Amino acid sequence: MPSPLTTTFIQSTILNAIANILAQIIDHHRKSKSSFTINTPALLQFIIYGILIVPINFIWQRYLEDKFPGALLFRRSTTTTITTAANPNILLNDNNKRKKKNEGGGGGRRGGWYNFLMKFLLDQTIGSVMNIVLFVVLINLLKGVDVSQVVDLVLLDFKPIMIARLKYRPLVSMLMYTVVPVDRRVVFGSACGVIWGVYLSLYAVV
Repeated sequence: MPSPLTTTFIQSTILNAIANILAQIIDHHRKSKSSFTINTPALLQFIIYGILIVPINFIWQRYLEDKFPGALLFRRSTTTTITTAANPNILLNDNNKRKKKNEGGGGGRRGGWYNFLMKFLLDQTIGSVMNIVLFVVLINLLKGVDVSQVVDLVLLDFKPIMIARLKYRPLVSMLMYTVVPVDRRVVFGSACGVIWGVYLSLYAVV
């Protein structure tokens, strides 16, 4: 069975490719009525960008879940199927520790709404800034733009992309942190973000 990261790689890459092709079609029909041909370099640039960004977001979502575990509308299974006849208390102790962690207990952690709000707020702030900066930097480096120009483009493009992101990301984050398991969050974000991917592709002047 492929690992969660491998599955995320494959699914997110397919979704990013679809988003870029849709963006190219939209951009083509806005500018010309001639027959459409795929801009292969632009497609490859966006796919490579997606491949580079997937592990970063995968680790980010794992980090958020580790620091603020649990979700509002489901609980992860905490039952361990392996125990020993010599010491059956191992199972009970293990379950108690897992339950305590999932409920946000221990180490000063809290659970429920607190963990949800922390993940939501961090995703809208640190997560958004990280993703926008990485998008502008990576997509322009892949297009061959000089590093000095990339810095200027980050300053120029950050505000309009952030405003656009805030129009869709809060709803995606609310769903991710209430009903979507952590290993599926990057793919879920990519699926919900096909339209966002179209926007980014158009922004990158496909």
